Amino acid sequence: MSVEVKVCGITNGKDARIALTLGAKYLGFILYSKSPRKISLQDIKGIKDELDDLIFKSVAVDVCPDPYDVARMKEVGFQYYQFHFPADLDLDVIKQWTEVIQPANLWLAPKIPPGIDFPESLLEFADTFLIDAYSDDKFGGTGKSADWSSFSRYQKKYPDKKWILAGGMGPENISTAVTQIKIETVDVNSAVESGPGVKDESKIKKLFLCLQELEK
Repeated sequence: MSVEVKVCGITNGKDARIALTLGAKYLGFILYSKSPRKISLQDIKGIKDELDDLIFKSVAVDVCPDPYDVARMKEVGFQYYQFHFPADLDLDVIKQWTEVIQPANLWLAPKIPPGIDFPESLLEFADTFLIDAYSDDKFGGTGKSADWSSFSRYQKKYPDKKWILAGGMGPENISTAVTQIKIETVDVNSAVESGPGVKDESKIKKLFLCLQELEK
């Protein structure tokens, strides 16, 4: 089983090139002001220019962005837009996102509290959903594991949607996750770092070696 990998929290061209050379399909750039991995649109443009010899998909990552900011993101030419938000966010806000960037390019990442089922009202707004670890005060980047059983249930219940598993994913648990819940796309960040926003080449390499072993 081939697993697509998104390396998120990219802050420099060196880390981006390493991730892509080792096998990443997506690079995630975090625009959220409270993230220790925040990067500006201008710096993202510079990194993308450095990588013009490589093929990859870029993902803008933000929390509850204003529609005006989403329009500015589009000018950079991202392929996908990953937006985190509380599960009870007004649906009119999400509708505005889809009007700017279309459901095919939107990755919705609702923050779903434990014991709460997936909000079906979101299904019409996006083709892809990312499930991260729940935190009372953070939107991703916790380093903790998501609820794998819930993720697996969502995949089975809504098979026409694409599901991405995030939350503490790295070389230490990727094999177990792929084997147990048949993930097709994984989002890695803190578990392949030496510090916030600084990727560790050896950890990324180990992650892809684990995936290669599973494909044999």
